[in-house]
Amino acid sequence: MATLHLLASPAAAASCRAALAADDAVLLLDDGVFALPALAKAEFRVGLLAADAEPRGIAAAAGAERLDYADFVAWVVAYDCSVTWS
Repeated sequence: MATLHLLASPAAAASCRAALAADDAVLLLDDGVFALPALAKAEFRVGLLAADAEPRGIAAAAGAERLDYADFVAWVVAYDCSVTWS
């Protein structure tokens, strides 16, 4: 079962990464966007919510998908379940 991990805090990045399975993805939102350098070149799918990244001065990096709110909804629908890390 593929899980979408919503990472809202950079402090939870290590725990989130340890819980990831092969088909999972991570969506960085709120202050979780600051975890992008640690996750951008990961072996799993990584998304970055642009509305949270831009005001914090975080640019999308190679290996991360820049998402708007419509993309966010599409990701939530595409996965079997979600877990929020804060």
